Amino acid sequence: MARAVVDPGVLVSGLVSRTGPPAQIVDLWLEGAFELVVSRALLQELAGVIGRPKFAQTIPPSTAQRLVEELVESAVLVADPPPVPGATPDPKDDYLVALAVACGADVLVSGDRHLTGLSSPQPRVLTPRAFVDLLDR
Repeated sequence: MARAVVDPGVLVSGLVSRTGPPAQIVDLWLEGAFELVVSRALLQELAGVIGRPKFAQTIPPSTAQRLVEELVESAVLVADPPPVPGATPDPKDDYLVALAVACGADVLVSGDRHLTGLSSPQPRVLTPRAFVDLLDR
């Protein structure tokens, strides 16, 4: 079974629109198709993003709260690893790379160009579409 770290932006997109690869990723995780790894920093970022007023009309607070609770209960929760400054062009994304490396993830899933544009990342970085395609094989 694949072990993945999923960028909070992908999870938010999966809640905003219930169609498309991000929504499929949320559904596939809930079905047990892959092991999702999270940390406190990832959960805090997710909660902060989905709590923004601009998402209030699209993502009901109860739906957002249920997702965070489901992640705490069912995802693999690991300790936040030490930061790896300079791992990406955007310092706010460095923790995702550190998390993926520390937990032995097979893949980091993101639509962020700072991550998808990395040359030879370990673990590999896949777009949501590429990850869904990988799981469908």
